Amino acid sequence: MKGMLKAEWFKFTHSYYLLIIIGVLSACSGVSIFTGSYNSAEAALTSLAKDSMVPILSCGIYSAIIVTDDFSNGMLRRYISNGYTRTAIICAKFLHYIGGCTLLLLFYPMISTLAAAIVQGVETSYLKVLQALLISFIKPLPLYLGIFSFFFLFSVLLEKGVIAMGTSIASAIIIVVFTNKFYENAAGILKYSPVIQINEIAGGRITEAYHISIFLSLALLAACVSASIVKFRHKEL
Repeated sequence: MKGMLKAEWFKFTHSYYLLIIIGVLSACSGVSIFTGSYNSAEAALTSLAKDSMVPILSCGIYSAIIVTDDFSNGMLRRYISNGYTRTAIICAKFLHYIGGCTLLLLFYPMISTLAAAIVQGVETSYLKVLQALLISFIKPLPLYLGIFSFFFLFSVLLEKGVIAMGTSIASAIIIVVFTNKFYENAAGILKYSPVIQINEIAGGRITEAYHISIFLSLALLAACVSASIVKFRHKEL
């Protein structure tokens, strides 16, 4: 396992995919900042925190890129021939993926909010903005993890980069758009959805549903990682 972690760390530090994704997202939000769509850094942060589609879609694409790449370039066969277990390979690759997603959740809103603070100014103080940034990163993180693991499972199942990316994009749209649409018409059990709770906590509302949603998200994470391991252990390379 240690050797696989080192291999994935090397790939992570020598890959530019995550930097490109964060750069593109920051540039897009920069357009809104410089055109005056946000009147302060706080307004920018609130808007970014409520928009779950962007990080979900981005991490779906990121999964398709970094997970399926080793299926096509023969690297997985090389790992196995070098004595690494399939479970260790999947676990290391998942940690690589989820670590990248976590950094995206942190740096995308941070770069955008700080840019808004410089251009539009702040309503309170820079210290309070930084505190709000940290809180807006920590609170929704466990809710995102389950969704991200769902895309990881897709990539392991589908193996082909283009197919996995297309499926992830379509799934991200369905997860976010349809969940929010159905929630508007009939809340019910959907209030426990991580997507709904991401929007709720961005608006400053934390209820019992938030804690239940965290449990469901982490349960989904465990299920997706387990299913990925089972699938890969029975996969012929």
